[in-house]
Amino acid sequence: MEYPCSERKCYEMKKSLIWIFVIGLVITVICAVGAVQQFKIEHKKANQITTNFNETYNNKSIKGLDLDLKHSNVKIKEGKTFKVLSKGSNEKIKIHAKVKNGNLTVSDHKGQSNVDISFLDMRYNDMTIYVPRDLENLKVHSDDGSTTLNDINADKAQLNTDVMDLTINDSKFNQLVASGDTSDIKLNKTQFQHGGFKTDTGDILMKDTPADKPMQIKTDTGNVELIYGKDKPKNSQIEYSSDTGNLNIEDKQFENKKVGNGHHVIMIKTDTGDALIK
Repeated sequence: MEYPCSERKCYEMKKSLIWIFVIGLVITVICAVGAVQQFKIEHKKANQITTNFNETYNNKSIKGLDLDLKHSNVKIKEGKTFKVLSKGSNEKIKIHAKVKNGNLTVSDHKGQSNVDISFLDMRYNDMTIYVPRDLENLKVHSDDGSTTLNDINADKAQLNTDVMDLTINDSKFNQLVASGDTSDIKLNKTQFQHGGFKTDTGDILMKDTPADKPMQIKTDTGNVELIYGKDKPKNSQIEYSSDTGNLNIEDKQFENKKVGNGHHVIMIKTDTGDALIK
């Protein structure tokens, strides 16, 4: 048997619920205002750019470049001398560079702070490395930053990015190996004699693809796109395998996936990604 609450008891319950609602609303408003203020603070910090490293190296024995970066975007470009320049809004980033055994090695790390109550960090760090001549070896590993190469020549290059894009423009290599996790790999007017490319969820895109060069290309869910320029293949073949992806060949030279005798093999393997040749 149910007993209706007394008029006073019902009034007290309604009053308590109203107070709970009001308190919750006030807390929500305070948190929202705090979040907006924190966003403004971090946005202001992100626009306060300072130079945290600027060194030039005239060492003629430098034949290689080795980068191990955790927090920086990096551009590697042609210059008059070897130089490392780093600018950013994150004052915690520390840069280390030295010449050892003919290699210029560069790394970054984030210094520890005794007090850091920020829950929204918009600050960043950009690094530019100038290279005056051809390299024997180029190694780049990047955890959380983009990597861009412009007008770089090297005999061997091994490039790895985890979450940001890898872009290579107007460069030349004998052996080029590039890999990523969720990053796209983009090549434009870049030459190589042997190429190996691998990503998990990123795409692999090549414009002005070098003709008649052996390649091994692997993606999981990313797509592959090879666009040839004026230099057309004359002796190549495509070997494509995929679980659910499709191969689309718009270049009419590749009749039955082959041009000429098919001496240079382009191996493309995807799980669900598609491949386009044109």
